[in-house]
Amino acid sequence: MAWIKRGLITLVVLFALFAGVIAWFLSGLDANQYKPKIVKLAADQGIALTLDGDIGWQIWPNIALKLEGVKLAPLALPSESLLEADKVAVGVALMPLLDKRIEAKEVVLLGPQVALTVDQNGKGNWELITEAMDAKAELDEKQQQEQPPKLDVPEESAEPAQGLELALEQLRLEDGVLRYTDKQTGTEYAISKLHISADNLVPGGKPGEVQLRAEIAGSDLPEPVNLDIHSTLAIDEGLNGLRVQPANIKLTGAEGAEAKINLRGNVRRAKSDAPWQIQLNLNVDVEPITGWLAAVGSEFKPQSSSALQKLHIETDISGTDKQMFLEPLQLVLDDNRLEGSASFQASTTANGVPSVSLSLTGGELNVDDYLPPPAAGPQPDELTADVAAAQPVPLPLESMRGFNAKLDLTLEKLHALDFEIDQPQLAVNVNNGLYQLNKLAAGLYGGTLNSTGVFNARGNSARGELSGGLTGVEISKVQEALFASDEPEAANAKKVTLSGKTDLTWVGQTNGADTLALQKNLRAAVQLNSKELSLAPFNLEKGMCQLVSYAEKTPMPEKEWPAQTRLQDLRTSVNLNGDVAKVEGINAGIENIALTGDGTVDLEQQQFDFALGLALVGEKTSGNGCSVQNSRWRNRALPLRCKAKFDEAGATTCKPDSRRLDDLIREELKYKAEKKYGDKVEEKTEDLKDKLKDKFKGLFNRGD
Repeated sequence: MAWIKRGLITLVVLFALFAGVIAWFLSGLDANQYKPKIVKLAADQGIALTLDGDIGWQIWPNIALKLEGVKLAPLALPSESLLEADKVAVGVALMPLLDKRIEAKEVVLLGPQVALTVDQNGKGNWELITEAMDAKAELDEKQQQEQPPKLDVPEESAEPAQGLELALEQLRLEDGVLRYTDKQTGTEYAISKLHISADNLVPGGKPGEVQLRAEIAGSDLPEPVNLDIHSTLAIDEGLNGLRVQPANIKLTGAEGAEAKINLRGNVRRAKSDAPWQIQLNLNVDVEPITGWLAAVGSEFKPQSSSALQKLHIETDISGTDKQMFLEPLQLVLDDNRLEGSASFQASTTANGVPSVSLSLTGGELNVDDYLPPPAAGPQPDELTADVAAAQPVPLPLESMRGFNAKLDLTLEKLHALDFEIDQPQLAVNVNNGLYQLNKLAAGLYGGTLNSTGVFNARGNSARGELSGGLTGVEISKVQEALFASDEPEAANAKKVTLSGKTDLTWVGQTNGADTLALQKNLRAAVQLNSKELSLAPFNLEKGMCQLVSYAEKTPMPEKEWPAQTRLQDLRTSVNLNGDVAKVEGINAGIENIALTGDGTVDLEQQQFDFALGLALVGEKTSGNGCSVQNSRWRNRALPLRCKAKFDEAGATTCKPDSRRLDDLIREELKYKAEKKYGDKVEEKTEDLKDKLKDKFKGLFNRGD
């Protein structure tokens, strides 16, 4: 065993001698001679480099140049450091040192701190460096063009000069911090606990392993987000390519939120001045999405507990650094699958703004599942107060400009806001603030919707136009969706309801710089046509018979009157002016009764007011209705007025119009007086007028 002990002692002695020889050798190789050159090279690039300490040597665990107190700042603002590091160690190869050359093999940064700031004018402190570098490149190019060509004269051989070469095989960064501050928006972000380890970063070499771990915090993040990257990278010769084989990125947030990103492919260019060519495959899995909403400070919760749980994205990315295509593109949100393509263009020759395009086709989608739960419905008085107190919300006109976009979306079925929509199709083009609705088509409650429009947000205020039509729609389903109520059915028995197939066409326009202005400035013309529309709960034929029975002193027919009115061939036009809709030219048939009239609907006050006329076109109102003996009551519009609040409308809403009764009474009195008294009309008119007026005023106040 003694020989083992002697052997170990011999190895220790040899190692100590070897270390001593290296230390003696390095003591004669002064690395500080490169310090002025390094500082000057940095200054030529617009960088103020400060090395507070000497450049020294470290022997253990590797031979390395050691720099302490390193600071890097823009040359124009040397006091505002972008980067500070407690220690920078550059590992070197041993054999080149024997030729008095330094070949960097490894770089280690301990405690680096990077500070990026954007000032009140929106300019980043790093831009001072990039601008200086661009100016230096332009100056060098200009000087090179101005210099005369040099003669190719062979130089005399000389001793090889000492130099600094880079052949980086390993990079290590420990406990780094990167801070970003935007003084314009008041936001701050920080990447801390940053650890980076990269092997074999030599261009043209074998693929190397890259690992990165960090913690991300910010003013918009209630809890930090952890970042973990593991990748296999290979760098092409001349730094003209990067192969990702693959890159696995993992983000972990609060409440168990997790996102996994997998990238595989390459980024290459033919030469240094050629555009980069991209060929990548992307896979993204996010679960749950609600956890990520909480991680960024959002309190949003969808109606359905099964919504916003999973997101999967898969696509192939191709193109250049200026224009990229994502095709085929597959999006899976929970159980909803969408397929299509997308593209991005950095700028266009037309207006110099970026452009995006998205085309998707999918199956069924229930949008309501992703909306917030409905709030408790306000009472009618509260609703009116809320409408009256509505505050204008400025339109984000500035953010609506500065880009081009194209969206095409086709689904098999869409459930949104309690609407069941079949085969919805949407096509929108955006051109630097000009939004063109090229197509909005769908099957809606048994009918067909088609609409086009334009919205111009290029000016200080926006202007919009919309036109289209809705054919064959079941109006009762639309009313049910728009005015749904949680009240019991019995409580709703007196509410006004509509049913029947209806056709609508519309043309509208508006303008304004906020939402309230858009509402107040809305002008629209709507045409409504319906072959047979049912109106409940009041019966207009019954009202007509009551009016005739009083006039002719005949009894009302003994029959069961249905609590509804069927309107045949209804035609009317609606002119919308802000919150008030004027309904004009109402024409419809009710059995043998012709209905005419007009009215207004006040959306802000939640009320309506209609002046109607009912005229008999025969001896009976209907086959089993009431008879009309006096021919003077035929083809004569008898006045009705329908006026009420939306929530108060019922069977007694429509009554004789007292404003028009006087004219009707005066005309009837004159006729009767002329027939009975001839020239003595004026003497008897007043007596009959008072008697008939009392009768007409009592109409509709009598029981069934």
